Formats: sequence, C-alpha cells, structure tokens
Amino acid sequence: MNNNNLILEEAIFKFSQDGNCVNGIDDCEFLEIKAVSSLGIDRDNECFFELRTRKWSIESSQDILNLTNRIEKIILNK
Repeated sequence: MNNNNLILEEAIFKFSQDGNCVNGIDDCEFLEIKAVSSLGIDRDNECFFELRTRKWSIESSQDILNLTNRIEKIILNK
C-alpha cells in the first residue's frame, strides 16, 4: 500500500484505433478497459478487467494481452 495514504481503488483506460478495413463506415474504434479489484487495487495489489466497446478489432490474442500488460505496468508497477 502507498505510504502517503492515497489508495488506488479502480482505474479506467480509454483506447482508440483506426477502424478495420472490412467495414469502411467507422473511422475509429473505441475500447474502455476498467481495472477493478474487490478491495481496491492498492489493497489487493492485483486487479481484473471489465471491457466495454461497441466495436474493437484485433488481429491476434496478443493484441489484448498487450493492452492488459500496458495497464498492469502502469497501475501495478509490473
């Protein structure tokens, strides 16, 4: 836990990318990832993810892993 008594409870990350080439209607795609934990992220020193999107294209499962790794690096100092 932080020594300065500030406790991170949860965090929301918003990502955007160009739309996929199959459906040329949408210029951009948006993804919101909420990092949450039952007791708060700093108390548990871990989190799980809630994903929200109307449409988000990926080329491989590695794309999702890259996003979650980036978030963990920021909030959990991994």
